[in-house]
Amino acid sequence: MLTVRDEGPGLDGQDIYALKIMFLELASAAITYGIFLCVAIMSSYTLIRKGLRGALARQALLGITLTMLLAGTAHLGMYMAYQILQFPTLAAEYVDPVMTLKRLDIGQTWLRRITYFLSDVIVVWRAWVIWHDNLIVHSILAVCLIGTGATSLTLAVFNTKSEFQGTHYDRDTKNFLGTFGLLVTNFLATALISYKLWYYRRNVKKYLNHPRNASTKIENVLILLMETGGLYCAFWILLMIGDYGYYGPDFELEWFQPNISGIYPTIIIFMVSRKMMLSEEMLSTPSLPTTSHTHMTDRTIWFATPSATGRSEGALQTSEDSVGMDSFSPK
Repeated sequence: MLTVRDEGPGLDGQDIYALKIMFLELASAAITYGIFLCVAIMSSYTLIRKGLRGALARQALLGITLTMLLAGTAHLGMYMAYQILQFPTLAAEYVDPVMTLKRLDIGQTWLRRITYFLSDVIVVWRAWVIWHDNLIVHSILAVCLIGTGATSLTLAVFNTKSEFQGTHYDRDTKNFLGTFGLLVTNFLATALISYKLWYYRRNVKKYLNHPRNASTKIENVLILLMETGGLYCAFWILLMIGDYGYYGPDFELEWFQPNISGIYPTIIIFMVSRKMMLSEEMLSTPSLPTTSHTHMTDRTIWFATPSATGRSEGALQTSEDSVGMDSFSPK
């Protein structure tokens, strides 16, 4: 709503209100992009330092990180150009603002969809690894990921046709294609990780020589994954609400959502590159090996009861540190 303050020499209230929204959008996009850039640089540096030769998992994670970063950079640049072109005195005279704005809008749409899909790839991969022996969970995750890719591609095509061919598509259809699949995929992955946290606390943690009220490394990792996943889902809910105009006709969250979608999976990649992640063996019900030559490998973590072996979480910490990137690569 315009107020008396939304007035100035040479500009009416609507113009000043539009400038306020534009500055808010640019500031939010720049801040979130800066955070994304820092996390992506740290993640990429750690992956490269660990070595890329012969490590397909690290190569894939580095490729996804750089692709999302390039998409986020291009999106921010296009968004700034989109805003500048709306001021006739700032745009070059030979530029056709209408056609250029359409091209920039479609370019941003495709870049957003690419970032969203790659983000979901990392999220699904993380849940896939934690549930590595569960075919039902893998099937559900695969269906969700395929559905996300299909809906994102369909929406990008719809928006392209709307801009250049004038084809009209219902707003509810666009909103459903744009947010529902992504929200369901991320909610499911977060719910699966939350269940593993509950299972670990109930069936595994009690066998560790560890204070009852203190958190273990595995527990902290799962909590971080659950909290970041829940926050990311909350952003998608807010974005979906904004698509229906509840924040006003000129205000939405789409302008910095690609950076949020880049930050979340890049944090996961950084944790993996720092060997802070875990696989399902670490979350399984405790069991003891039957052979007399007991040892720990980088793929099997034994949670022994104190009465059986006297191991504390110190031994577990050593075994956790041995779980590297290669443990998560596909077979």
